Amino acid sequence: MVTLVHMLVVGVPWTVMPVLFTATARELDLSLAQIGLLWSMLPVGAAVVALPGGMLGDRLGFVKTISIGCFAVAVTSGLRGMATNLATMTVFMFLCGASVALVFPNLQRIGGVFFPRNQLGLATGISVSGFAVGGVLTTAFSATLVMPLVGSWRNVLFLYSVLGFSVGTVWFLVMRGHEASPNPGSVATEAARPTFRQSVAAVFGMRDAWLLSLGNLGLVGSFISLNGYLPVYLESTGLAKSVGDAMTSTLFLASIAGAIGIPAMADRIGAARAVMIASAIVTSATIALFAAARPALYWVLIPLAGGMTQGIGTLVIAHAVQMKGIGLVYAGTALGLIGGFANLGGFVMPAIGGKLAEVNQTWPFFLWALLSLSGAACFALLKDSPD
Repeated sequence: MVTLVHMLVVGVPWTVMPVLFTATARELDLSLAQIGLLWSMLPVGAAVVALPGGMLGDRLGFVKTISIGCFAVAVTSGLRGMATNLATMTVFMFLCGASVALVFPNLQRIGGVFFPRNQLGLATGISVSGFAVGGVLTTAFSATLVMPLVGSWRNVLFLYSVLGFSVGTVWFLVMRGHEASPNPGSVATEAARPTFRQSVAAVFGMRDAWLLSLGNLGLVGSFISLNGYLPVYLESTGLAKSVGDAMTSTLFLASIAGAIGIPAMADRIGAARAVMIASAIVTSATIALFAAARPALYWVLIPLAGGMTQGIGTLVIAHAVQMKGIGLVYAGTALGLIGGFANLGGFVMPAIGGKLAEVNQTWPFFLWALLSLSGAACFALLKDSPD
């Protein structure tokens, strides 16, 4: 159920617009710069609301908060289909990103409710992979199959909104009662309902919460930056657009494997922090190689970067949920803080990379490689064990 919500309420609404932008731009008369502005509104909205969304989950409980978030995503994503100009679409994109941020911090905590510590990384990876599955399916079929069937880009968004509303309803009906009965071997603690002040005091005072947030900013920001920049860069190297797009799609495909495989390995060897550090170093080196690699090597480098980054992100979530003093009580706030920083990176880093690309198209890769390496430094400063 968690994987399904990740796919249809987080992954699909987040990734559908790029493949619809051509039709949207034609109808709303949008320039490339305006499309870039619209795309940035999702991470901006998510960055603003991720922390409050996680705190709300701690206060109300994750079942109710995710239900509210599902319905909010369904409404705001559908509103994008009613946009009449740049201004209204900008507002609706921001609101959609903000609504998604009510869902993902609270979804990511659920592995700690139902699974023991030695299975938490794998369980979290399977649930988080739903986002990537949604991204792959949406990117592959929304413009080429779904839009011709339903008649317009607006109707695609309306259809996905109906799916989101339906999933939210099923979620609430199925998950009621599960919140108060965690697995005895899980990392959940007592089912308290802290005030917002208590949540902030507990999480903001934890050094490791800030280290995870800063590390995630560099790595997730680099992932989002690559996703937006690679199609343009690959085409500029002389590759056909279809080939470049196919290469870029492996970023998401590999992230499915990385979200499951890397945490499973970390669970097996019992060295999650070491795996996070090593994966971040490999990610940094991989991104740096983009600047000098021959086109054929991109088939290896792109999925390697995608798989490693998603694996790290999953381990960050698992580590946060297991931190002493966090558990189930403050998990939403901790994951909201981490998710807010990740989306801040997803907004700022592509913008800086774009400015560097105006001088030299390879320079953004060095920036993102350095920021990924900074993630390894942050993870190296973490405690050996979350508790």
